[in-house]
Amino acid sequence: MLLILVSSTSNPFSHYTDFVYEQCRNDTRIPPTLVSSLKQELVEKSIKSKFYQTSSGDDFVAISGKFQCRHDLTTDHCHDCIVKTVTKLTCLPGSLARVQLKGCFMSLEPEPEPEPDGGRIMIDNKGVVGVRKDYLQHKKCGERRSWLEGLGEVRDVAFETVAKCVTSSRVGFCDERYEGMYVMGQCEGSLEGCECGECVGNAFQVAQDECWGSYSGEVYLENCFISFGDYQQHKGKGAGGGSGKVAAMVMGVVVAIGLLSTLFYCIKSSTRKQDG
Repeated sequence: MLLILVSSTSNPFSHYTDFVYEQCRNDTRIPPTLVSSLKQELVEKSIKSKFYQTSSGDDFVAISGKFQCRHDLTTDHCHDCIVKTVTKLTCLPGSLARVQLKGCFMSLEPEPEPEPDGGRIMIDNKGVVGVRKDYLQHKKCGERRSWLEGLGEVRDVAFETVAKCVTSSRVGFCDERYEGMYVMGQCEGSLEGCECGECVGNAFQVAQDECWGSYSGEVYLENCFISFGDYQQHKGKGAGGGSGKVAAMVMGVVVAIGLLSTLFYCIKSSTRKQDG
């Protein structure tokens, strides 16, 4: 019973398939079969890759599709996460959509038109200035703890550290622990270093403006997302396939040894009683 309890409560990847948000877009020009086939292609590609983008259609109707998994997920869990994006999608069949889970997202949208101005945009009530479109997709702020002394300073230092890290990272992913706070930044696979750093910096700016006084939160832009919170809570959930998984395995071994020792002791005691 204890082994079952340990195995069921210490899965380090269970929260990566939690639903975050979805956006639905109905377009009667797009054949449902085209959407369905593109979804299937993305699911199949996720077996061996954590990021993939493609387009499908013709000169009259074309859609682009892509998916991205968190870098700290294994390939198997990435594939499972992408499969879950399809099963948890509630949009009408054949609709274009973007669905975000904790560990991955899938997006199907119309093929974008070329932008003559090089891709720069003006700031509005949904977006922030950037080389790429960094429109705010979703945000979630935790409980405000403005009474915690130095919280803002600690969070700002952690934000700056991760923003610098992703700029030089080859995988567009960084996570850092600072003064008990865990901060993570992840960019879409097509973003290069400076673009990634700018996007993550914009996400942190949204968090500073919208989640002031909060000890935890998540911000999802079109091309990147960030999250921050208490390190111990994150560690309990298990980050990537590392320490959380190892801890669960060690705990399982310890419990198993304890159970076997108790079983042998009981058998030995019972044998002694029968001999007596």
